[in-house]
Amino acid sequence: MNGSQWTWNVLKSLNVDTVFGIPGGAILPLVDAMALEGDALTFIVTRHEAAAVHAADGYSRASGRIGVVLVTSGPGGTNVLTGLSTAMADSVPLLVLIGQVPTTLIGTDAFQEADLFTMTMPVVKHSWRIADPNRIGPTLEEAVHMATHGRPGPVVVELPKDVQLAEVSEVSHWVAPAANPWLPSISSLQWARVRSLMRFCRRPLIYLGGGVTASGTAPMARALAEHFKAPVVSTLMGLGVMPQQHPLFLGMVGMHGTWTANHAVQDADLILALGVRFDDRVTGRVTEFAPKAKIIHAEIDPAEIGKIVHCDIALNGDLRAILPKLKRIAPKREHRVWQRQLDAWRNEHPLRYRSSLTGLTVPQALEIIARHLEPDHIVVTEVGQHQMWAALYIPRSIPRRFISSGGLGTMGYGFPAAMGAQVGCPRQRVCLIAGDGSIQMNLQEFATMTQYRLPIWTIIMNNAGHGMVRQWQDLFHGQRRHGVLLENPDFVKLAAAFRIPGFSVGSAGALAEALETMRTVDGPVLLEVFVDQDDHVYPMVPSGQPLSMVLEE
Repeated sequence: MNGSQWTWNVLKSLNVDTVFGIPGGAILPLVDAMALEGDALTFIVTRHEAAAVHAADGYSRASGRIGVVLVTSGPGGTNVLTGLSTAMADSVPLLVLIGQVPTTLIGTDAFQEADLFTMTMPVVKHSWRIADPNRIGPTLEEAVHMATHGRPGPVVVELPKDVQLAEVSEVSHWVAPAANPWLPSISSLQWARVRSLMRFCRRPLIYLGGGVTASGTAPMARALAEHFKAPVVSTLMGLGVMPQQHPLFLGMVGMHGTWTANHAVQDADLILALGVRFDDRVTGRVTEFAPKAKIIHAEIDPAEIGKIVHCDIALNGDLRAILPKLKRIAPKREHRVWQRQLDAWRNEHPLRYRSSLTGLTVPQALEIIARHLEPDHIVVTEVGQHQMWAALYIPRSIPRRFISSGGLGTMGYGFPAAMGAQVGCPRQRVCLIAGDGSIQMNLQEFATMTQYRLPIWTIIMNNAGHGMVRQWQDLFHGQRRHGVLLENPDFVKLAAAFRIPGFSVGSAGALAEALETMRTVDGPVLLEVFVDQDDHVYPMVPSGQPLSMVLEE
């Protein structure tokens, strides 16, 4: 076999069957070898390389499998940098195969040459450039292992064209280490201190993050909360780990978290932080974060422990091992006084929004949409106001059923991510909640959606501008709205150009009727919802303020 044929041989042995990307000159041998594989490999050709990475990202988040991307050298490779940064920030396992000019031309400024090995290094777990075809197998095996083990994340393998064409003369394999050498063992003294804190606390709180989803430990986390009778808050990445209707669940925490969740953090005397990294959007003013609490931080990535918030006990390890031990040592007890306080807060400070006299607000629209979704339907968002409202008003009760760009906040992410989620979970309904500004960043992917007949509900909240930026301008920059007003296309006519049926609505009754009609459509469908242009997302903690400074209107 040549290097290209061997690449697919190895990846198939690692259970890869779907690839996202775009062909190009420096990667053509790999594309040709894929063609020879026939039905063994599905190639989803997007219209832009950035969309290919986001699609693979959505595929991975929804299915739990590694997303694989193929792009060519030069601009093909540089176009994946934002997608890699997005996946790195949210710990999503991706393998990106990038073509490169022949090894004899590297460093000569050859046509479509760029030092992608170096460029990608800061935004991935690791990058490789293969110069010897006999190293293809071990490198790919190591790359997939690195992407999917420990804290997941993206990796890059750069394949020069002559390496793709060269014969593989020997078969060798990479041998995975027996254990993660970076993880120290958790001492009996640490566990004794954890037991003591859990025994004597009066106001415990469990703080869940994306690491619980990534490790597949949502049932364990729920079991711990129910055994210990500890209330739960979640990051954006952790939504769905705890059913949002569960009596112990207080809601999302942070800048647009619920009043009760944020105040619970500030009043708790013990916080069990599971698979989180204490992002600034969660902590608010760090010096005033959880001032009354002892913090136990369970996290697989040692770099995240103590990076932002001091923890009293660090449990550096895999949640699959840590959570059963935490449940064993946790006392089974009621925290009635604490629970009564939280229930009172929830009654006094429920989610609320103003009604529009002239049409719809986004929260109104999302509550109607939520009634037309099943628990196993996958909700994907773009980035902006609609993203935060969706997190608050479309409850999810299953992990991997709310997909959004959290750490990087990448506008243009949601549309291709929804396509990837649909490819990864073809039997599930995928509903994209988008803003009119964010969706235009990858609008060309309507063509991909049509080509592969991906039956996605694309729902655009049209407020004629970049709503979140406009909100900040209104609140913190003297209401000077500059650069945020958009003259949009007719989205329904645009969808029609791609042979996708569409509807426009502006009232609650019309929205409910359109959603019923959409159920009957076989294939992709677009729904444009005209909403209030001046509405703001609340609750909100202003940037740099403590979590107790929650603005409700």
